[in-house]
Amino acid sequence: MSRYLKIALVLFYVLLTIFCCLLTVILSGIYISDFAGWSIVTGWTLYCFGSPWLFAGLHFCFARVRRPIRVEEEQLRSAFTTVSRNAGYHKRICLRVIESDEWEAFATGVRTIAISKAMLRDLSPNELEGVMAHELGHLVSHDTIIAAAYTQARLLTYWLNILFRWVARALAIRFRETRTIRTIRGPVSRTRLTLLRGIIGMTLAILMMYYIHYLFGFIAAALFVIVFAILNRIVRFFDLLLSRMTEYRQDAYAQRLGFGKELRDVLVKLAEKDEQTVRPYFIVFNSTHPIIYNRIRRLEQLEDAEDQRRTQNTNIGH
Repeated sequence: MSRYLKIALVLFYVLLTIFCCLLTVILSGIYISDFAGWSIVTGWTLYCFGSPWLFAGLHFCFARVRRPIRVEEEQLRSAFTTVSRNAGYHKRICLRVIESDEWEAFATGVRTIAISKAMLRDLSPNELEGVMAHELGHLVSHDTIIAAAYTQARLLTYWLNILFRWVARALAIRFRETRTIRTIRGPVSRTRLTLLRGIIGMTLAILMMYYIHYLFGFIAAALFVIVFAILNRIVRFFDLLLSRMTEYRQDAYAQRLGFGKELRDVLVKLAEKDEQTVRPYFIVFNSTHPIIYNRIRRLEQLEDAEDQRRTQNTNIGH
């Protein structure tokens, strides 16, 4: 259920960003035909959800990810072969190593799983299979595609916000006056507010934008930035909530494949390795992953349920 809710949320956000951008352009006085408008909406939606294919290798140009050496590749291939056999998954996967001494693992794009060299060094083959099963679940459920679409939609509002802030800062600079004052210690620059000068400069800027028909566009852009600052927080809250539910879902996927115990052992080791954040407030508003102890407890419950089913089946057989 969480998967479909997240798809609906991301699709809503993608459409909302492009519709608001088009509305801002229209309010600026630029005419856009119905055909052009719907073409832009369709193209933007396809771009966001197709970004994992469009930028398949670009992500690794800026990340600490590399190709595995032969020993590492044997470890990764051995673990993935076992997991894919249990899952009935026959597609080719690109396996990469994260150049980090921290325990990290993620799935990205449409066919890439990356494991840190620290995990390859510290985990047993069975524990590595548990991590691989969890990450494979993200690819099978297309969680990475949904996450990429959300990221691309957020980038549009991010850059528009940066552009608007730059313009607003350029206008507001008339409200500040910097003077150099000579003191005993040397020249010191001091900035003071100049209200009259700022009002005159702002009035001239507004009249100029009105004369060249950009005033309504600037007001529309201001409303866009303000409204989306609120909407981004709301959408982000629900995205984090659904992301945490996704982690539980992929833990259950690993359990169904027969690697729940191994994944649980990895989480226990990770919990013992470093101090974990357990503040609910921080997790709710900032984290894509649940409290690690809740994940461990959930896997324990799944293991107990599986043991009960096996016991019942054995009793029925007798």
